[in-house]
Amino acid sequence: MSGENGKRAHWRSLDELADTPEFRELVSAEFPGLEEDIADPATRREFVKILGASLGMVGLTSCRWPKEMILPFASQPAGRAPGVAVQYATAMELCGATVGLLVTSYDGRPVKIEGNPLHPASLGAASAPAQAAVLELYDPARSRQPVRREGGKEARQSWEDFDAFATPHFNGLRASRGRGLAILSEASSSPTLARLRVGLVEALPEARWYGWEPLSRDNELEGARLAFGRSVRGVPDLSRARVIVSLDGDLLAGHPDALRLAREFAATRRGDGGEMNRLFAAEPVPSVTGAAADHRLALAAGSIPALASSIAAGLAAHGVAVPEALRKPARALDARAERFAAAAAADLAVARGRSLIVAGPRQPAEVHALAWILNEALGAFGATLRAVDDPDGDRESHVQSVTGLAGRLRAGEVETLLILGGNAAYDAPADLGLADLIGRARVSIHLSLHDNETSRRCAWHVPRAHFLESWGDARAWDGTVSVQQPLIEALYGGRTPLELVAALSGARVESARDLVRATPTDGSGSPLGEAGWRRALHDGVVEGSGLPPVRVSVRAEAAGPVAARLGVGAGRGTEAVFLADASVHDGRFANNAWLQELPDPITRVTWDNAALVGPATAAELGVRHGEMVALTAGERSIEIAACVVPGVAEGVIGLPLGYGRRAAGPVGDGVGFDVYPLRVSEAPHAVKVDVRGLGRSYVLASTQDHHAIDAIGMEERGRRIGELIVEAEWAEYRRDPDAIRRERHEPKPLALFGELEYGGDHQWGMTIDLSACIGCNACAVACQAENNIPVVGKKQVARGREMHWIRVDRYFKGSPEAPAVAFQPVACQHCENAPCESVCPVAATVHSSEGLNSMVYNRCVGTRYCSNNCPYKVRRFNYFNYFKRTSQVEKMAFNPDVTVRARGVMEKCTFCVQRIESVKIAAKNERRPIADGAIVPACAQTCPTEAIVFGDLRDPSSRVSQLHRHPRAYSLLAELNVQPRNRYLAKLRNPSSGAEEA
Repeated sequence: MSGENGKRAHWRSLDELADTPEFRELVSAEFPGLEEDIADPATRREFVKILGASLGMVGLTSCRWPKEMILPFASQPAGRAPGVAVQYATAMELCGATVGLLVTSYDGRPVKIEGNPLHPASLGAASAPAQAAVLELYDPARSRQPVRREGGKEARQSWEDFDAFATPHFNGLRASRGRGLAILSEASSSPTLARLRVGLVEALPEARWYGWEPLSRDNELEGARLAFGRSVRGVPDLSRARVIVSLDGDLLAGHPDALRLAREFAATRRGDGGEMNRLFAAEPVPSVTGAAADHRLALAAGSIPALASSIAAGLAAHGVAVPEALRKPARALDARAERFAAAAAADLAVARGRSLIVAGPRQPAEVHALAWILNEALGAFGATLRAVDDPDGDRESHVQSVTGLAGRLRAGEVETLLILGGNAAYDAPADLGLADLIGRARVSIHLSLHDNETSRRCAWHVPRAHFLESWGDARAWDGTVSVQQPLIEALYGGRTPLELVAALSGARVESARDLVRATPTDGSGSPLGEAGWRRALHDGVVEGSGLPPVRVSVRAEAAGPVAARLGVGAGRGTEAVFLADASVHDGRFANNAWLQELPDPITRVTWDNAALVGPATAAELGVRHGEMVALTAGERSIEIAACVVPGVAEGVIGLPLGYGRRAAGPVGDGVGFDVYPLRVSEAPHAVKVDVRGLGRSYVLASTQDHHAIDAIGMEERGRRIGELIVEAEWAEYRRDPDAIRRERHEPKPLALFGELEYGGDHQWGMTIDLSACIGCNACAVACQAENNIPVVGKKQVARGREMHWIRVDRYFKGSPEAPAVAFQPVACQHCENAPCESVCPVAATVHSSEGLNSMVYNRCVGTRYCSNNCPYKVRRFNYFNYFKRTSQVEKMAFNPDVTVRARGVMEKCTFCVQRIESVKIAAKNERRPIADGAIVPACAQTCPTEAIVFGDLRDPSSRVSQLHRHPRAYSLLAELNVQPRNRYLAKLRNPSSGAEEA
């Protein structure tokens, strides 16, 4: 199970691979960072950064009914009991696509967000940003009232003041038929907004509507136009795909339909059926999808078109009906890329009708068009891919749109500028200078949650209502419509885009609810009736609202232009690729502390972005990890810290967007580096840069080596320890399913202190399938939201003091230039022979009658002996009381079912014991047994791939019991005889027999 020279096959970081003294010191330090200066008081800024986004606001009350009134619970609504959790369906829109959510509310106070199992885009799962939206709702930095800026002065206004200005101004715009009016909107799939926009054009025909989304999928839309002559979008079906080729795309984490796609992908990765899918991924910077691939090729984004051309030529050689113009490679690739292309083409040809090629949004339109052409030739349409009409397909690209607006502002043609959401002054292409041009409009109004960079350039900033406190609607990627319903009364009376557009067009409405209620959404051309409306609110989806598939056929004349453009060279020099950040996205979540502290799935960096560079390129450039570097593109330059990451393509630097904010709020201001100055309208996805090391160091708070299991040290001390990550190839596993179990040689369990006698009816346990886990971190945020886990800030994370109860360890295997990646979620293992329990001097950690390793917080005196004795390093000590100054109103942001811990106690995973007890109490009261699957911890509930399974080990028919006996099942550090209740299922890979690992 070990590699060459006695080293283990899997490694977490380059320091671990090299076994540096720094790594050894970090692993050996049980409690890093004890040298901090306790006497050094935290500044107010640091205090707000740590606590800020966790604080609730006043005025928390429900608005479930059309007439919104605040009543004491002495007059309870029918069917409601105080203190009992209730779930409501709503939806969250991001970049023009929505996912369905279920929000848990206590007495009109939302505290937990989960996926809606009835929604086709979520299937019961929720991403990290979606779950963290509850923290955004209670963000104390959210705008509370309108702000007017005029003549260099700033004044806070009342809503009456804004209405007094807006009403006559909007009347004047209607009188002039909208002359001089420009509206800039972020991407939206709202049917109601689309309906209101039609009315706006009728009322103000001379007004102009512009769109800007920094991470749009315009190239995909343009590729469809090139291939078919019409605007369609592709809806993949990975459940039916056996060979998948991803060309610089992140299907499993970055796609608008990522939750569904991850579920479908994982369903055929477990290797228990007769088939297992195979994923090829080519990309410049490691992504979640690349990490899950059976074959990953690290390749510059500019070389992906040539790779796609080579795959097309390979398909033609295998008899696939590829158009004549595409049967020869556009240009030569290196041997590694050619092997990758040949293997992908061979497998695609064999799996005709069950194969799929997908291109990512960074790739130019011709690559998307080629993907459509090849998918048609492979018989993917109607099987692994369907086309639907894009609801907004007749628009121009976002870059073209915002460029047109900038031109009109520069020419002085815009009298009134209304900006609906977004932050264009921060994230629009740098060469447009939009931040300075906004001031050229005589009147500018910005609607947003925060008084951000764009708001501060406008004459008026108008607070926006959060989606959890407003009415609205939106479409999923497949077109399914969901109604957004408020979970709480608007804290500060914010407005929605629907209300502003309706007021501008002169529509007479009482509320946003009336606007949504009047929109036809079921395909009949009429608004929903009362029964349909109530059903939509209850289920979270409008039945039958999905977009129907359309029959498309590639135009014969499309192949020639596509082939000609594929041959364009990538050019020489270092390629800087712009990336959507896994946490803050494009910068809109920068003030969310949960997301800032969430480690990046690949780099494990928190509270920062960095220039991601591979080991070979770093050596060639003479750049060290953590060194500040200057990146220059033409006349534009930025300074940013370098982060050496295995798997980044040679000659490539990855630049995550969304940091370096200056008006995000106290949590996000000044965090990381702003890379938007390098992003211009002609090169929104990648740009050639010159790199120069500056010789200065910068601290990157990375958790990649924190809480590392010191398996090597245990072996050096005489313990035989197997690999922490167990892998097998599917073909070998299929021939001999018991090979994994035989190779592990897990010893027979021995009782150290006598056999434990359990009086309870249940014995709880968990399994985690490493073949299904994609490392998305959704479980970590779910755990944090469910269990009131605090954020600690960059300074404490750098000292190894992050508080997450579940960590997702990322392991590499192979060469640093092209490693394979595996993820392993690790939480408390709830050991039978728990080493923590035997050393606690005050019996604060004890074994329950149902096999749980419980923490009694009011006994804990903070000796940390238990953490010292835990081989899994899953216990967290809260060095500070992050909730000490929280007021009673602010405490309403917490989950009332979970204790809020004071300073000086040990914390860890409890298997969400509050959920266990809730189900047990209900079952007892109803005199019924607990059904298998009725208890679902937060991590398992939100997992997009259903990798985590929880249940009763005493029930031999339960799913968790069956998985504990599975041939792939193994215990982590079983050789220590601690007998963990958690078991892992070994990771399976399905490499192509005719390909070498790229």
